[in-house]
Amino acid sequence: MRRRSIALVVLVLALAASRAHAQDLDQVLDRFAASWAKGDAVTIAQLVARGGMSIDIDGTPIGPLSRRQAAALLRRIFDDRETVVIRAGSAQVVGGAPPRAFGEIAWSARSRGTTIPERATVFLALVREDDGWRITQIRVLR
Repeated sequence: MRRRSIALVVLVLALAASRAHAQDLDQVLDRFAASWAKGDAVTIAQLVARGGMSIDIDGTPIGPLSRRQAAALLRRIFDDRETVVIRAGSAQVVGGAPPRAFGEIAWSARSRGTTIPERATVFLALVREDDGWRITQIRVLR
């Protein structure tokens, strides 16, 4: 009986931690989407994992990049485009030690000076560090 009680407590604590991780992940994805919409490379770079992150644009991976390098590359992406619409999509904690997660946003942007928007999906890979979810990879697929 005592073992069952302990197992139940452990299960409840694990479920609570999982829910908290998922809620934190949604907040990070919303923060990322808002920063991406504004072209705020500095705020996005603050979300980079300690080990750096890679950026993959249309199949060309670059990285791992430090926060400073990531901000510089993101500024180049944002300089050429203005966001028309952005929508945070799904986010999923996939487990592991440390926990890992994936998220996505739908991005519609146009080149500056044009009127025709292009659609892209921005995928994120994240890892849970001591201070929260951190980005390890950004993939932009058009």
